[in-house]
Amino acid sequence: MKRILKDLITGNSSYALPAAGVAALAALSLLNGKDTPYSFIPSGSIADNVCGILLYTVLAYCAAALIGKLILQNKYKRSFFASRACKLAAGIAFCLSVLILFATVTDRGILGFIWLVRYCSGLDSNPQEFGPSMIYMTLNGREMILTGMWTTIRIALFGTAIAFILSIFMVFLRILEPGKRDNDFVKALKWLASSLTKFYIFVIRGTPMMVQTLIFYYLGFDLFKKSGMTVTEINNVWSFFISGLFTVSLNSTAYITEVLRGGIISIDKGQAEAARSLGMTHWQAMSRVVFPQAVKNSIPSIGNEFIINIKDSSVLSVIGVMDLMYATKSVSGIYYRSLEIYCVAALIYLVLTWLSSLLLQYVGRRLDVPVKGITSSN
Repeated sequence: MKRILKDLITGNSSYALPAAGVAALAALSLLNGKDTPYSFIPSGSIADNVCGILLYTVLAYCAAALIGKLILQNKYKRSFFASRACKLAAGIAFCLSVLILFATVTDRGILGFIWLVRYCSGLDSNPQEFGPSMIYMTLNGREMILTGMWTTIRIALFGTAIAFILSIFMVFLRILEPGKRDNDFVKALKWLASSLTKFYIFVIRGTPMMVQTLIFYYLGFDLFKKSGMTVTEINNVWSFFISGLFTVSLNSTAYITEVLRGGIISIDKGQAEAARSLGMTHWQAMSRVVFPQAVKNSIPSIGNEFIINIKDSSVLSVIGVMDLMYATKSVSGIYYRSLEIYCVAALIYLVLTWLSSLLLQYVGRRLDVPVKGITSSN
């Protein structure tokens, strides 16, 4: 990376001029934008004019080099544009463009955003412009949005953790196979346990999570109601949050069980046979040799399940769970504007999944296992 940057600055890289042209175009587009009271490069000022002249000069030089490349083609490397002076000029053009781009991003971007936030915080009504409306609705609905975001994180985290614990038990039932030394009763029990686990995984993976959410919530509500509890008592025991956590946990259990089963299958059978030859029982060989390796190999996929749960928990809003999606709907209903606040929700989900992906990559590097990027749905 340092070598590439050095070649760009000195102009020895063939990408110095294209990079300078792109940076100059980006800086010009920002420079032509609206300034704010916080701007240190106000429109029409000497600094603004000097930056504009320098950027147009860089673009003119880049255009001349491009035209020369198209005309000379194979002779370009022996032409004037390949001389040491032109390479030095390309390096200077790159440095100027990047410096001005950095200044304009700071002036029009960062300081402009700070001023806009301060301006929107003092408004009495929702502005009509898209950007200011996003900021205004986010600022005024920040308590609901933060509450919903915290609920989303808790459901995804605890749901994945509970699912992992349940899947440890489920995967052993899933891989049960009748042995030659088992009597008929034990064989029937193993077959029944394995069949029920397969059926559970088949049903959970074959139905939408939104449908599961509604079924589990109303099923639990009806069961508590038949026990003689009042609606208030039921809501204290079977709250929206508990019901949503229950759904996410059971849904993720099916997927993590299959992940762990795949991790167990990936372990060489010779390791289990070697453990048995040393006098270990089947349970000892699985719990001390095979399963620890399977869990380690499955950690990236389990982490991806957590990332998936951050996004898929948005369906829990159908029963009234105060997650990020429900908070977004509430803010949208207050101001009768939808697009702006849903874009904010999308940005928050994107940041949450990105940060979770970075954490997952860090854990994967520490455990020396390959890690995938942000995944899609289950």
